[in-house]
Amino acid sequence: MKHLFIITISLLSISCNIKNKDQKKLDFVEFDFHFDTESNEMPYNFSSYWDTFPTIVDRTAWEFAKIGNIERMHEIWDTKESIEIGLTQEQRDSFGLYKAMDAIDYILNEAEEHQVVIINEAHQMPQHRIFTTRLLEGLKRRGFKHLGMEGYFNTSQADSIMQANGYPILDSGYYTQEPQFGNLIRTAFDMGFNIFGYESSENANGKEREINQARNIESYLNRYPNEKILIHCGFDHVYEGDMPNNSMGWGKAMAGRLTEFTGIDPLTISQTIYSEKGNRDYENSYYQITDLEKPSVFVNESGELFGQQRKKTSIDLPPMGTFRYDIAVFHPRSKKYDRPQWMVYGDRKEVELSFVEENIQCPCLVLAYKKGEKVGKAVPYDIQETNDKKVTLVLDKSDFEIVILNQKNIALKAEFN
Repeated sequence: MKHLFIITISLLSISCNIKNKDQKKLDFVEFDFHFDTESNEMPYNFSSYWDTFPTIVDRTAWEFAKIGNIERMHEIWDTKESIEIGLTQEQRDSFGLYKAMDAIDYILNEAEEHQVVIINEAHQMPQHRIFTTRLLEGLKRRGFKHLGMEGYFNTSQADSIMQANGYPILDSGYYTQEPQFGNLIRTAFDMGFNIFGYESSENANGKEREINQARNIESYLNRYPNEKILIHCGFDHVYEGDMPNNSMGWGKAMAGRLTEFTGIDPLTISQTIYSEKGNRDYENSYYQITDLEKPSVFVNESGELFGQQRKKTSIDLPPMGTFRYDIAVFHPRSKKYDRPQWMVYGDRKEVELSFVEENIQCPCLVLAYKKGEKVGKAVPYDIQETNDKKVTLVLDKSDFEIVILNQKNIALKAEFN
């Protein structure tokens, strides 16, 4: 049975910030939908499900991020991390001597002289995955050929499946089920990067895990001597040198171990310190006094990066930001939470969908699949949840298949060109 599916496309004009609206009519059909995964767990659940697990902070925040609910993700994660202590006037004056520069340009310039670049993410922040994605083109031009990811399963089977399909699937990993992580993999593969996982396969934690991760990367480097690689890791694995006061029992994080084992000094980039929180009172004190339009680094008149002086001198436990890395990225805050502006770049545009006349009960998940990728098996290009049959997706110029799924497993599908 076919239905009339009306969508309104809202093309975001970066230059004048005006939306130009158009309308298309699509044939919409009922669809026998299921997630094609070897796991017994649902890859995407409704908000009402995760609201029943308020004490599982990490997992719940990750799951809200997977369905694009950035506002709820922040509300949950705010309860986990504390802020840095307030700044003195001297610290404010000192920070005022630094000026914001485009982070992508700065990083690409620095990457010219490095064989290994390591950039971290907060696992609940799709914004960080998008930033790494935006670095890929420039890194490719500078000779980078390989992308290693903590969240990507470290198995030959995962590699062969990726090569066979040509796109990320739900069984490629856990974090990689989040659409922006999937798009990072998808973009890298399309650009010709060799993709590999390096996670410890022995389910180790602490010091042993850091060593195993570094050894796995070392082994990969030995297969491709003198070739350039990008490592996308989580949180503190990016830190170089000895961890302050033997933090967490690691001795050294993965990045520090990699230097120890290979002699390579990587370019290390932290995204996790200077990013937004849902409540600004929970943000890092230096980040609180910024107001940025794009990802930035802060540089003084001597060419010194903000953070470098802390890298050289700080040996204490948190306040956060005292560990050792080369570059600190300051990210812009979201202008709105329905679809944050940092999602719109290149040929990616906002697409407003309305299916108010369809006979389907909400809440619904709206999933966008790239045409040619297997619906239900591939990692969706984008996901949003809706209670009012209206939703905004962020899509590129590709053809898509749009799936609407409700809690009773009733699904509708339409092609979007």
